[in-house]
Amino acid sequence: MTRDHITAVEKSQAWLKENTKRYAFKKLEREVVITGACVECGSCVAGCPVEAITGERIENKYVPVLTGKCIACGTCYAMCPRTSVLQDDIIGEFSSVWRVKTLGDHNHQDGGAVTSVLGYLLDKKEIEAAVVAGKSKELPWMPVAKRVTTKEDILDSGGTIYTHSQVIEEMHNCFKENLSSIGVVGTACNIDAIQRMQEHQGSYLNIDSKTDVFKISLFCMESFDYDGLVGFLKGEGLDIGEVERFAITKGNFIVTVGGEDKSWPVKDLDAIAASSCSYCTDLTGMNSDLSCGNIGSDDGWTTVLVRSKRGDKALKAVIKEGLVEAEEIDEKDLQAVINTARLKKNKRFKLKPPH
Repeated sequence: MTRDHITAVEKSQAWLKENTKRYAFKKLEREVVITGACVECGSCVAGCPVEAITGERIENKYVPVLTGKCIACGTCYAMCPRTSVLQDDIIGEFSSVWRVKTLGDHNHQDGGAVTSVLGYLLDKKEIEAAVVAGKSKELPWMPVAKRVTTKEDILDSGGTIYTHSQVIEEMHNCFKENLSSIGVVGTACNIDAIQRMQEHQGSYLNIDSKTDVFKISLFCMESFDYDGLVGFLKGEGLDIGEVERFAITKGNFIVTVGGEDKSWPVKDLDAIAASSCSYCTDLTGMNSDLSCGNIGSDDGWTTVLVRSKRGDKALKAVIKEGLVEAEEIDEKDLQAVINTARLKKNKRFKLKPPH
């Protein structure tokens, strides 16, 4: 290698050491090469500073193979087009990240940050209505998109439902009835739908300048098929109609029945996950104003990523009004969010290859 190239490689190594989590080739092999996600570009071979990786022809297929001593510098993993290592790629851009707990005494999931923010926005008439997922009156825990217009209505909608809800359809209904400013709470896929409609030249949300949406995304690893969830619980001797609360925390799916918690590893429910979730790689909802979830915070608190000036204004307002307790979280707690988001991105490597 020339002197200039050696210098560039050394600077690259220093940057990776300072700014990313470094992985050995074995991780790249496990996630990308063996799964069939490898595009055979040779970036891992060419980029290895100690020439420990060789591109071999195996049955006329180019396969990266470790033939030397890996120094776990992270270059091969970082430069692979199938991996995600940069923070913005994993959880998106944000201006600040907080740990938030509502000071109100009412039913809520985790820290109640979403409830407090929506309640404030409605109270100050910054939005005319909010669209959230509520529970059906006919089927227990079947989600129904619900329009709320008062703080009291929001309090009745606390809690998380782990099945797809048609919040976008209800948002449309609000605009059809001449409402202009709506708050919407949904998962990344819902928020992406709104973002698409706001940016697409053929969408009325783009054409009608009077329409306005405050977007709150909920952290979501996956949603579940309703009948599948009913069947899973039945197999565990539980009636979904008796469930008081659902939660997912620290990799466990938790169900509260009769005041007692029962839990299973989330992976035990993979068979009943919604098929669309296999294609989603966004845990936090990168296109939202605020992203909220329990990862990175203690029980009873909500982690909140602030992504827009509007989101920043709303969060700081509820803090100033004394509606919530809040503190900025440190790098260690943020890393918990990043690690989980990376796991979700890497789930796409587990999709069955076509051949």
